[in-house]
Amino acid sequence: MAIDFYELGKRTGAKTPKGQQSGFEAFVSGATKGLEDMITASKAATATLTAAMPAGVPIEKVPEALRVQATEFLTLNKKAYSDATKVIASGINPQSQRYKDAVEVINGVSTKFENLSNTLEDIALKRKQALDDPSFSPATLGIDQLTFENLQNGSLYSNMTINEDGTASYTDGEGMLKAWSDFAIAKQNFIGQQAYVGALEKLRKYKKDTPNATWEQMENELQITFDSLFQQLGPKGAADYAFADDTFIAENFPIASTEDGMDVLRKNPTEVVNDYKKHVMKQLKTEFGKMDEYNEGWKGTAAEWDSQVEINRLTREVKKINEYFATAISVPLSVQRSDKKRLQFIKNQMGIPVTAQIFLAKDEQTNGYSYYIKKEMYDDNNQITIGNQKIQDAWIPDGSELKLKAVPLNFDNFRFILESYKII
Repeated sequence: MAIDFYELGKRTGAKTPKGQQSGFEAFVSGATKGLEDMITASKAATATLTAAMPAGVPIEKVPEALRVQATEFLTLNKKAYSDATKVIASGINPQSQRYKDAVEVINGVSTKFENLSNTLEDIALKRKQALDDPSFSPATLGIDQLTFENLQNGSLYSNMTINEDGTASYTDGEGMLKAWSDFAIAKQNFIGQQAYVGALEKLRKYKKDTPNATWEQMENELQITFDSLFQQLGPKGAADYAFADDTFIAENFPIASTEDGMDVLRKNPTEVVNDYKKHVMKQLKTEFGKMDEYNEGWKGTAAEWDSQVEINRLTREVKKINEYFATAISVPLSVQRSDKKRLQFIKNQMGIPVTAQIFLAKDEQTNGYSYYIKKEMYDDNNQITIGNQKIQDAWIPDGSELKLKAVPLNFDNFRFILESYKII
């Protein structure tokens, strides 16, 4: 299929606002800053951009910052292609070296054009994905977090170079030239957390079904299970699991109090992972020790027991997410982006199916934002219709101009959803 490069670059997108530095200027001025400051500045630029464009950031295939390079690349290769086709059309012997060289040039230019098209499409696609879902693995290095943030706000374009073969490279926050094809951000997975919950369930059932059960009787089996799990996760997945436990990191590694310190741990995660393996077993032992008192007082059915187990787990998780958002402040136009972590928690870790259609939207009554769920309702004519039922406040005015504060999640507000989907 032919690639129409002459249509590339006709569309224009967002320009750098007046008074705001271009990506390259921001990069140069930031070169003397610490990595943590650069990430903070880039996040602020992203928030400013998304706040100015609440309907979505337009992403053109050929961004303005790369347009000159793309044009020069196309012009140069178009001439080489044209010259080679003239040689072919001249009627010279197809066995001659000149003819073979011309064919090689034509094939080479075609490959370069295809590389350029694929590269530009990949950059645009990954930027859109980054804006739609800005989350990443907690084990992600700070320098990669910076590149990810710069991709979202578009400043990375000014640090990119189109190579002779049609691929692209970029300069990172440390001044290193890297191939665009090598850049990737791992998303957080929940395999480790799910395995831990599964182990708790197993312990509870064992404790309930086996009178006078001891930890030692289960310890070896669980140790084998988690040794296998960490092996299955591999170095990156194991680091992701360990670094996701903010409390463990903060309590056991004081160096993690700064972004630079966290990066030291991310680059050398072996000690963190090894300590976390031991921590998981200690936590399971502690939880097992609490189960006697719980079992003795339980008078309900097995189904009610399982429900209470899940309620206890979710209550703990809600507490963690509330601690994370305890001091969160956002401007109204960027609150949708700021809240992605909580929405991801509600939809994923609570186990609520995507069909439930939970979303964040403007709340005219509070002048803030609230969580809603689409639900079948009866209209004034007693006909079933799809309406939006409010779950709870999410962001409310904090008293200062254009600022909103996060409202803690209340587990009880989500009970009706969890019960309707038989999660509890």
